[in-house]
Amino acid sequence: SSGINAEYGKVQMQAAAAPSIAVGYQHKHTGLWRGLKIAYTSPGGLFQGVTSALWRVSVGSATQLATFTRIKHYITGTGVLQSDFAVVASSSLISSFAVTCTMTPFDVVATRLYNQKHGLYYSGWLDCIGKIYKHEGMFGFYKGTVAHYFRIGPHTIITLMIWDRYRKWLL
Repeated sequence: SSGINAEYGKVQMQAAAAPSIAVGYQHKHTGLWRGLKIAYTSPGGLFQGVTSALWRVSVGSATQLATFTRIKHYITGTGVLQSDFAVVASSSLISSFAVTCTMTPFDVVATRLYNQKHGLYYSGWLDCIGKIYKHEGMFGFYKGTVAHYFRIGPHTIITLMIWDRYRKWLL
Protein backbone atom coordinates (compact mmCIF):
# COMPACT_ATOMS: atom_id res chain seq x y z
CA SER A 1 0.00 0.00 0.00
CA SER A 2 2.96 2.38 0.33
CA GLY A 3 3.23 2.47 -3.47
CA ILE A 4 -0.42 3.44 -3.70
CA ASN A 5 0.09 6.16 -1.09
CA ALA A 6 3.03 7.58 -3.05
CA GLU A 7 0.97 7.45 -6.25
CA TYR A 8 -1.81 9.34 -4.48
CA GLY A 9 0.60 12.11 -3.50
CA LYS A 10 2.29 12.16 -6.91
CA VAL A 11 -0.98 12.56 -8.80
CA GLN A 12 -2.16 15.41 -6.59
CA MET A 13 1.17 17.22 -6.85
CA GLN A 14 1.35 16.80 -10.64
CA ALA A 15 -2.18 18.17 -11.03
CA ALA A 16 -1.33 21.32 -9.04
CA ALA A 17 -1.14 24.32 -11.33
CA ALA A 18 -1.00 28.10 -11.32
CA PRO A 19 -4.47 29.56 -10.62
CA SER A 20 -4.72 30.96 -14.16
CA ILE A 21 -4.55 27.48 -15.72
CA ALA A 22 -5.84 25.28 -12.88
CA VAL A 23 -8.31 22.54 -13.77
CA GLY A 24 -10.25 20.54 -11.22
CA TYR A 25 -9.69 20.58 -7.49
CA GLN A 26 -6.32 22.00 -6.51
CA HIS A 27 -4.60 20.42 -3.53
CA LYS A 28 -2.29 22.87 -1.81
CA HIS A 29 0.59 20.53 -1.08
CA THR A 30 4.05 21.98 -0.61
CA GLY A 31 5.71 18.58 -0.88
CA LEU A 32 5.08 14.85 -0.84
CA TRP A 33 5.29 14.38 2.94
CA ARG A 34 3.03 17.36 3.62
CA GLY A 35 0.53 16.06 1.03
CA LEU A 36 0.52 12.60 2.58
CA LYS A 37 0.04 14.10 6.05
CA ILE A 38 -2.93 16.18 4.85
CA ALA A 39 -4.40 13.14 3.06
CA TYR A 40 -3.93 10.97 6.14
CA THR A 41 -5.99 13.36 8.29
CA SER A 42 -8.76 13.95 5.72
CA PRO A 43 -11.90 11.84 5.08
CA GLY A 44 -10.95 8.84 2.97
CA GLY A 45 -7.37 9.36 4.01
CA LEU A 46 -4.61 7.69 2.09
CA PHE A 47 -7.01 5.08 0.81
CA GLN A 48 -9.02 7.34 -1.47
CA GLY A 49 -8.96 5.60 -4.86
CA VAL A 50 -7.31 2.45 -3.50
CA THR A 51 -9.99 0.10 -4.87
CA SER A 52 -9.40 1.26 -8.42
CA ALA A 53 -5.64 1.13 -7.93
CA LEU A 54 -5.87 -2.45 -6.68
CA TRP A 55 -7.96 -3.42 -9.70
CA ARG A 56 -5.44 -1.64 -11.94
CA VAL A 57 -2.51 -3.62 -10.56
CA SER A 58 -4.41 -6.93 -10.50
CA VAL A 59 -5.73 -6.64 -14.05
CA GLY A 60 -2.38 -5.36 -15.34
CA SER A 61 -0.38 -8.20 -13.79
CA ALA A 62 -2.84 -10.85 -14.91
CA THR A 63 -2.87 -9.47 -18.45
CA GLN A 64 0.91 -9.20 -18.54
CA LEU A 65 1.59 -12.81 -17.61
CA ALA A 66 -1.35 -14.41 -19.42
CA THR A 67 -0.81 -12.65 -22.74
CA PHE A 68 2.96 -13.09 -22.69
CA THR A 69 2.74 -16.83 -22.00
CA ARG A 70 -0.04 -17.44 -24.53
CA ILE A 71 1.52 -15.34 -27.29
CA LYS A 72 4.96 -16.84 -26.72
CA HIS A 73 3.48 -20.33 -27.00
CA TYR A 74 1.62 -19.35 -30.19
CA ILE A 75 4.67 -17.74 -31.86
CA THR A 76 6.86 -20.69 -30.93
CA GLY A 77 4.28 -23.06 -32.42
CA THR A 78 4.16 -21.22 -35.75
CA GLY A 79 7.92 -21.51 -36.25
CA VAL A 80 7.95 -18.06 -37.90
CA LEU A 81 10.67 -16.78 -35.58
CA GLN A 82 13.70 -18.99 -35.05
CA SER A 83 15.56 -16.92 -32.48
CA ASP A 84 14.52 -17.33 -28.86
CA PHE A 85 15.30 -13.65 -28.33
CA ALA A 86 12.97 -12.66 -31.19
CA VAL A 87 10.17 -14.84 -29.80
CA VAL A 88 10.50 -13.37 -26.29
CA ALA A 89 10.88 -9.79 -27.56
CA SER A 90 7.82 -10.11 -29.85
CA SER A 91 5.72 -11.71 -27.13
CA SER A 92 6.74 -8.98 -24.67
CA LEU A 93 5.90 -6.24 -27.17
CA ILE A 94 2.44 -7.63 -27.89
CA SER A 95 1.83 -8.16 -24.17
CA SER A 96 2.79 -4.53 -23.48
CA PHE A 97 -0.03 -3.34 -25.77
CA ALA A 98 -2.53 -5.63 -24.05
CA VAL A 99 -1.41 -4.42 -20.61
CA THR A 100 -1.85 -0.79 -21.66
CA CYS A 101 -5.35 -1.46 -23.01
CA THR A 102 -6.51 -3.22 -19.85
CA MET A 103 -4.80 -0.95 -17.30
CA THR A 104 -5.62 2.48 -18.71
CA PRO A 105 -9.32 2.53 -17.71
CA PHE A 106 -8.40 1.70 -14.11
CA ASP A 107 -5.62 4.30 -14.25
CA VAL A 108 -8.10 6.97 -15.36
CA VAL A 109 -10.51 6.08 -12.55
CA ALA A 110 -7.76 6.00 -9.90
CA THR A 111 -6.39 9.35 -11.11
CA ARG A 112 -9.83 10.97 -10.95
CA LEU A 113 -10.38 9.65 -7.44
CA TYR A 114 -6.90 10.70 -6.28
CA ASN A 115 -7.30 14.18 -7.69
CA GLN A 116 -10.58 15.14 -6.04
CA LYS A 117 -11.34 16.53 -2.66
CA HIS A 118 -12.84 13.50 -0.90
CA GLY A 119 -16.33 12.90 -2.27
CA LEU A 120 -16.49 16.23 -4.14
CA TYR A 121 -17.00 14.73 -7.61
CA TYR A 122 -17.30 10.98 -7.04
CA SER A 123 -18.60 9.00 -4.08
CA GLY A 124 -16.45 5.99 -4.97
CA TRP A 125 -14.93 4.02 -7.81
CA LEU A 126 -18.25 2.68 -9.17
CA ASP A 127 -19.72 6.19 -9.17
CA CYS A 128 -16.62 7.41 -11.00
CA ILE A 129 -16.93 4.67 -13.63
CA GLY A 130 -20.61 5.47 -14.12
CA LYS A 131 -20.02 9.21 -14.52
CA ILE A 132 -17.11 8.77 -16.92
CA TYR A 133 -19.20 6.43 -19.08
CA LYS A 134 -22.29 8.66 -18.94
CA HIS A 135 -20.51 11.93 -19.76
CA GLU A 136 -17.52 10.80 -21.85
CA GLY A 137 -18.44 7.38 -23.22
CA MET A 138 -16.04 4.46 -23.54
CA PHE A 139 -13.27 6.66 -24.91
CA GLY A 140 -13.25 8.58 -21.62
CA PHE A 141 -11.61 5.54 -20.04
CA TYR A 142 -8.76 5.67 -22.54
CA LYS A 143 -7.54 9.22 -22.03
CA GLY A 144 -3.76 9.27 -21.93
CA THR A 145 -3.37 5.82 -23.50
CA VAL A 146 -0.38 6.79 -25.66
CA ALA A 147 1.40 8.44 -22.73
CA HIS A 148 0.55 5.44 -20.58
CA TYR A 149 2.02 3.11 -23.20
CA PHE A 150 5.27 5.08 -23.27
CA ARG A 151 5.51 4.56 -19.52
CA ILE A 152 4.23 1.00 -19.12
CA GLY A 153 5.29 -0.45 -22.50
CA PRO A 154 9.07 -0.42 -21.99
CA HIS A 155 8.59 -1.50 -18.37
CA THR A 156 6.50 -4.49 -19.46
CA ILE A 157 8.89 -5.49 -22.24
CA ILE A 158 11.98 -5.35 -20.04
CA THR A 159 10.26 -7.04 -17.10
CA LEU A 160 8.99 -9.93 -19.21
CA MET A 161 12.31 -10.43 -20.98
CA ILE A 162 14.14 -10.56 -17.65
CA TRP A 163 11.46 -12.79 -16.11
CA ASP A 164 11.66 -15.23 -19.04
CA ARG A 165 15.46 -15.42 -18.86
CA TYR A 166 15.41 -15.81 -15.08
CA ARG A 167 12.79 -18.56 -15.32
CA LYS A 168 14.92 -20.47 -17.82
CA TRP A 169 17.94 -20.07 -15.60
CA LEU A 170 16.06 -21.49 -12.62
CA LEU A 171 14.63 -24.43 -14.52
